[in-house]
Amino acid sequence: MDKAFWHQRWEEGRIGFHQDDVHPSLPAYWNNTPERQARVVFVPLCGKSNDMVWLAEQGWQVIGVELSETAVLEFFSGQGLVPSRAEIADQLSCYQAGPYQLYCGDIFHLHRQHMVDVTAVYDRASLVALPDAKRHRYAFHLAQMLSPAVEMLLVSLEHGKPTGPPFSVNSDEVQWLFGANFEIETVTRLKEDDRQVTDVVYRMLRKGLKAISGRQRKSAGL
Repeated sequence: MDKAFWHQRWEEGRIGFHQDDVHPSLPAYWNNTPERQARVVFVPLCGKSNDMVWLAEQGWQVIGVELSETAVLEFFSGQGLVPSRAEIADQLSCYQAGPYQLYCGDIFHLHRQHMVDVTAVYDRASLVALPDAKRHRYAFHLAQMLSPAVEMLLVSLEHGKPTGPPFSVNSDEVQWLFGANFEIETVTRLKEDDRQVTDVVYRMLRKGLKAISGRQRKSAGL
């Protein structure tokens, strides 16, 4: 999917992927995330997800990134907040109010300096929104941005459809994408029989930083 696809979906209100309710895996498994001195969570491809509200209610500062400015503005409006807006480098703008700091732009324009305070990551809709080639690049990019010992809660999907989004990403692919740079634990598998979709929840811990091999760079499209 190119950027125009997502911009059009938001502009036309075709956002069936957006859920008004907090994803059940978040309150069920986030509390197991170790307490850290800094409580800053990164939510990639955040849309206007109410999962961010739940995280803020638990005392977390939320950093998100979203391609669509429509989604970012609708999120703040829904919370009754008027954000400040600042232009930053690399074709990004930053909207900030209350406990939320949302970058508007391409996630691949974020870099490690934007993540220095992040101690946890919550991905419910990012990995599964990306086609195959971009999933490789995304996993590599996260590994480069995040410090050692950052913990990530990933909710992936498995289904029998050949297309997406959301795309089916099975456990073997998760291990292949992230295994070189994260310790991975499968937490639970939740089958939704009406949609023939299985939600798979993973907890991942960022390993110590190390050089990424040329093979990994090639597979990430870099």
